[in-house]
Amino acid sequence: MKASIAHVVTLSTLVLGATSQAQTAADSTILEVQVSGPTRDAAYGQATEKGLEALVARVLTPGTPVYSQVLTAIPRSEVRLGRVVREDAGGGGVTMTVEVSAPRGLVERAVLRAQPQLAQTRIAVIIPEVILRRPVPDPAAETEIGRSMVESGLRLVDASQQVLNATREIVRGSPSLSAPALAELRTRLNADVLVTGEVFAEEYGAVAGGLRGYTAQLEVKVINLTSGQVLHTQAFQGRAAGALLPGKIIGALQGAGTTAPRAYVMRAGPPVTFAQLNALGARLRGSGAVGAFTIRSVDSAGAVAELQFTGSVTELAALLESLGVQVAGLTGGEITVRF
Repeated sequence: MKASIAHVVTLSTLVLGATSQAQTAADSTILEVQVSGPTRDAAYGQATEKGLEALVARVLTPGTPVYSQVLTAIPRSEVRLGRVVREDAGGGGVTMTVEVSAPRGLVERAVLRAQPQLAQTRIAVIIPEVILRRPVPDPAAETEIGRSMVESGLRLVDASQQVLNATREIVRGSPSLSAPALAELRTRLNADVLVTGEVFAEEYGAVAGGLRGYTAQLEVKVINLTSGQVLHTQAFQGRAAGALLPGKIIGALQGAGTTAPRAYVMRAGPPVTFAQLNALGARLRGSGAVGAFTIRSVDSAGAVAELQFTGSVTELAALLESLGVQVAGLTGGEITVRF
């Protein structure tokens, strides 16, 4: 595990602010933007739009249709301007750096409203946690990251405590997550995407209010349970994981942030034949956007195939429809079709 030391004040939410001000900051996404204009007011007046553009760019690629759609849809009243961090006057104008904040999950919820099919992706969060090598029955990282998924509008798997305990043991027993381990996790959790990793926390003493203080290390991996492909990996500090992961996952589900094609499962309802699948595979490969196309099974219940595609699941659906295939349903990692 990469060393990433985070200062953790209590274990109930991975990081707990000592004051209400700290709690408010934790529930917001805060960044700094640079603006300029002929006067101070003119420069400051640009900060809302510049800040919103930067917030959306954290999740979506600027210049794409969905980026423009989401940028237009978010109310500007949701964006708050804070302090002026730096200010310089000269050359007939003013340049300043302004602190901008917005409610956590604001952009992600707007993306999911624009692309509601992404919200159907089933996400499980399984992150074993240890304090002084003692397993924690209700890991705080899971709680915090899971809350951020729900706040952002993503679909979090609601597993029983028994299932969660069993899957944590699978992750502990197979840190590299072998193919059999991934298959078992997918079956037990009924999930498309797994957020996993490791947290090691060490108690260092009491803090104000009778709470306990900890130092912690957190590294997270986001894995496509259908293909085993790692969609994202990153070391985090404090609540940063909860604030940033939903956007990273949404970007990965759209094929953003990686040049490698994603692996998708295509399920075809009956009746379907090998000839139909072979012909479809040839046309998909001929499109230039699809790499490997592998038929896994064909029987009276239909067929299952796996394919590699460079875009999002909605773009794959559009490609299939252009080839005369009816799309009956989709999630982040699977698409159901009929011939």
